[in-house]
Amino acid sequence: MAVALVVLYAAALPATWKYVSFMKVERTNYLHIRLDYLYSIYLIFAVAIIVRYVWILWQLLRGKAPQEPDTI
Repeated sequence: MAVALVVLYAAALPATWKYVSFMKVERTNYLHIRLDYLYSIYLIFAVAIIVRYVWILWQLLRGKAPQEPDTI
């Protein structure tokens, strides 16, 4: 599953970049903030997901089980 997520997010990254850069021509109605600033958080999220799952995949290939999340 980690490989699939990395491949899919990496494949979608160029199109996401194009869309976010295209949105620089638009602004919000009330605050007049450029929409590329607002949508750029998704780029940060996508890169973070790619890095996280590459790390998990690397740990699995080395034979280590991923760390269990803390549960309360």
